[in-house]
Amino acid sequence: MKLAARALSLGILIVASGSVLAQAGPYLGGALGQSTLKEWCDTGGSTTATLAACEDTDTGWKLLGGYRFNRYLAAEASYIDWGEVTATVRSGTQTVGVKASQHSYGLAAVGTLPIGERFEVFGKAGFLKTEQEATSTRTVKRDDTEFHYGVGAKYAFTRNWAVRGEWEKTDKLKVELLSIGVEYRF
Repeated sequence: MKLAARALSLGILIVASGSVLAQAGPYLGGALGQSTLKEWCDTGGSTTATLAACEDTDTGWKLLGGYRFNRYLAAEASYIDWGEVTATVRSGTQTVGVKASQHSYGLAAVGTLPIGERFEVFGKAGFLKTEQEATSTRTVKRDDTEFHYGVGAKYAFTRNWAVRGEWEKTDKLKVELLSIGVEYRF
């Protein structure tokens, strides 16, 4: 009888711990990864300019915070530093170095599909305010509001802590970030 009661108690505890991981509430997180500015190394069909060197990847990072309404839906705010890209452009006898840095902040809806007690996959879509500053012989600034989307997976290794891997992209600047990070749920 005691063995059956203990087994039942253990079963209830396991089921309850799985449902605790998917409860509603706020969360914070951060991630680090590699960003790629997809069209940076494209000369746009120019016949007078050539690229002597081009680096379209850098280390990117982000901070995020959100609120999970239920186990399937959340709203998430984020700040993303996409890093800095560089290029050396030759036109005739002149060589010019160009660099650009970009960052964004925005809001997205996150849809989650739990797979088991601790693992889940998610997709997100929303809008970002993206700012880019390109510098060569002069500085050019670009501000865009753009569509932002991504997919990822998350594994909760405790009730409050999870590790998350994610790929995300913007539609106008065409910058991507492949990252891994942590999330803390309150």
